[in-house]
Amino acid sequence: MENNTFNVAVLGAGNIGSAVIARLMDLDKGIVGLNVKKVLVKDKGKKRDISEDIITDNFDDILNDDSIDLVIEVLGGIDPGKDYLRALLSKGKAVITANKDIIADAGIELIQTAKENNACLYFEAAVAAGIPVLKPLIESLRGEELSKVLGIINGTSNYMLTAMEEGSSYEDALSTAQELGYAEPDPTNDVEGIDAKYKAVILSLLCFGVSPSSEELFTDGISGITKEDFEWASRLGKTIKLVAQIDNKNGFNARVHPVLIDTKHPLAAIRGALNAVVVEGENINQLVFSGPGAGAEPTASAIIGDVLSACHQLSSDQTNWYPLREFKGEMKSFEDVQSSMFIRLSVSDEPGVLAKISGTFGENNVSIESVIQEGRGDKAELVLVTHEAPEKDIKNSIDQISALDSVTTVTSTLRVYV
Repeated sequence: MENNTFNVAVLGAGNIGSAVIARLMDLDKGIVGLNVKKVLVKDKGKKRDISEDIITDNFDDILNDDSIDLVIEVLGGIDPGKDYLRALLSKGKAVITANKDIIADAGIELIQTAKENNACLYFEAAVAAGIPVLKPLIESLRGEELSKVLGIINGTSNYMLTAMEEGSSYEDALSTAQELGYAEPDPTNDVEGIDAKYKAVILSLLCFGVSPSSEELFTDGISGITKEDFEWASRLGKTIKLVAQIDNKNGFNARVHPVLIDTKHPLAAIRGALNAVVVEGENINQLVFSGPGAGAEPTASAIIGDVLSACHQLSSDQTNWYPLREFKGEMKSFEDVQSSMFIRLSVSDEPGVLAKISGTFGENNVSIESVIQEGRGDKAELVLVTHEAPEKDIKNSIDQISALDSVTTVTSTLRVYV
């Protein structure tokens, strides 16, 4: 820090990096003095609206410059960013990152490294971009015993599901999302729930003090959702959302999958590329955080907020690391999680079919809440909703039912949020 001005380096100059640099340059000097001293890029020869004097392709130029007070990482991916952050924190530099992959993979390690080296580490933009949700969870709600967190935390999938609710096919919704820049050419991370899984790991860590592994965090995406599923959801007074559910009421479990959710639930109103996080606790009942969860400008806004927090810490000669909660409870396997299931079956139009299906559920201790039978002949269809039962019992039931001669196809299965 020189003359109350903080020297900043930015790792990455893509869409988000460029937006961050522009915001840093335009920030009111009456708030804080910031000087962008270095910007790390892969290709120095690429034309950019950034002074060549501050561009480098050598990370060591930033790491070994003792005049640089804080570093913003917006590279994306785990490597080499994770090694960069580890090295920067070991040098005692303040670090701000928007990288959910790194925090999900090595959050505990990096927090510990920051603590050991009296360094600041901030990552508000890693979850839900422009929505200020992590700081309230860490600071304002630190004394609250949280019980459940729900989140729509992937804007691409929510945009697509909204389009499908309005009548688009999955393919058309994806194509439009790609045209608008919401979805990558390879949309796997978004549509298969992987992006939301990383963010669910971070929320688990901050809300409950536990970082579930990929094997422990069940993940399912939206690629199997159809227009017909939405038609049935509407008939049942529900809609379909890709939701991260983190629950510590009767054992801890985190999972990401599509759910049928009542249209009166707060998450049902989250449309387009917006995100939302719902937090429940004994004394707060239910809090809802919602807003833009993706895009360069919302992400840059969250990063600037972290920059200002870091500057305050540095000017006060304080350090900051997120005080992790102590994990209370026991891990619960996904197969033991209680779920209600919506199931569509194509069946033979003959007597006794429903009795066989009901009997199979009964043998697995799964009770049926409702049944709708429609169509005749080769278009006969059964639609069932079960009461809550362990996932393993519902899965066994569906596996056995799909093997019945009278069941042509298990057309669709969706969990129902209860």
